[in-house]
Amino acid sequence: MKLTVPSGLKLLGLIGAVAFASPVARAQTYVLGSPDATLDNEAWSLSSAYLSGFRAAITNPANFGSGGTVGTTISITDLSAAAPDNLTGLNGFMSAWWDNAQSTPNVSAVVSAFRSGMDLWLLEDDTSHNAIGAALGLVQSPADGTVSNGYAPFFNGPFGTATNTGTYGNFAQFDEATIVALGGIVAGRNTSGQVTIVYWPRGTFALGAGALLVFSDVDMISSYGVNPFSPSINSNGILALNSAAWLVEGGQFQAVPEPGILPLLAAGGVLLLVWSRRKG
Repeated sequence: MKLTVPSGLKLLGLIGAVAFASPVARAQTYVLGSPDATLDNEAWSLSSAYLSGFRAAITNPANFGSGGTVGTTISITDLSAAAPDNLTGLNGFMSAWWDNAQSTPNVSAVVSAFRSGMDLWLLEDDTSHNAIGAALGLVQSPADGTVSNGYAPFFNGPFGTATNTGTYGNFAQFDEATIVALGGIVAGRNTSGQVTIVYWPRGTFALGAGALLVFSDVDMISSYGVNPFSPSINSNGILALNSAAWLVEGGQFQAVPEPGILPLLAAGGVLLLVWSRRKG
């Protein structure tokens, strides 16, 4: 059964129970920052060949831009450093399989900017490339690499429906109990039931934080195996574009919640009822 979030649930953000974000006004251009090929020299920066298909797709005005499928343009800023000054003015930051040795000196600034409202998209396949996720308390372990399916708005969104999205090379799973304890939502699982995509709408990881989206494999969107955007878009490409659309459209609560979030929704309904009765 598909569940929708009642508008009254936004009240919970005011009383500190669950901070569901209200709609966020976005500029006509969404500025996405990412390490350049020097800061991430393992060929997985957004300026690398492996992510060139994704970069071309999200900067294609037919996909993102005035008159495109999504009306907001995406502009990419390649960062030679992830210091606070470099992160200022970014709407979002993507870490695509960033080696711990290179990313660790930058983690504090990235996490601070995220907690101050910058969106964060992590693609962390293994414990050698998960310094940012580890700093946020995320726990991961190796997965079996079977295909993943999931929910709107990532697997079903403005760019279509993605089914049986593949992984390649290294791939991980997230510890579900930890995700739920941190207020996260499971958005994708592989055929073995292992958690492969998790997210937090804006303001739900922490008060004032940006949206957080975490994939267990960078190759869900990369061209490492097959280019998911050319000559035609496949399910992995659809997943990538739907996910980008979710971020640029404000990172709101949109997906079908899994059982882990149902107690929160139930608690929200009780609190809303109590509040309504008191007002009456």
